[in-house]
Amino acid sequence: MSDKSERNFNKEFLDIIDKCSDNLSFEDISRLNGIRLELLRRYIDRQAKNIRNETWDKIYPLLKPYLEGPEPIKEPPPRIGTSYRRHPELVEMISEQKILLDEFAIFGEKEKRQIIKKFAAALETPAEATKYTSLSAQENELMGHFMAMSKELREEMLADLTAEATAEVRRQRELLF
Repeated sequence: MSDKSERNFNKEFLDIIDKCSDNLSFEDISRLNGIRLELLRRYIDRQAKNIRNETWDKIYPLLKPYLEGPEPIKEPPPRIGTSYRRHPELVEMISEQKILLDEFAIFGEKEKRQIIKKFAAALETPAEATKYTSLSAQENELMGHFMAMSKELREEMLADLTAEATAEVRRQRELLF
């Protein structure tokens, strides 16, 4: 037989066959893959030195867990900012309000106070904080300023905050990875 149609046994392969034989019976392997029982016994007893590729292709799926081990569990990347909040008030908000809250949550306490001051300074008259029960005092204060703005000013302030939040997320990701 040619070298291309056969595989040579090595010690590692024979050890794997031994491990597999503890968990799977010859009859199971033979029944599942259609390989003759006598042929399997020759492989296990190390009477055969080579295995045909077509036989290997039938046995390999059963041996694969013993060759590669368990697949590592892939953990999701770390979250930046708070997780999604479910509340009827939040569902009722317009998209810009939701974006404002998501971006605001990315920042630390010092930056949050600066953002609130910046939004308050953009208004001619002081605005009253909103009274959403699902929001913190800081978020209600920010939302009050945001809702008191004209539509054009809201869009401008939100665009600026989006640029700042994007830069902050990039900075935080660099620190993570």
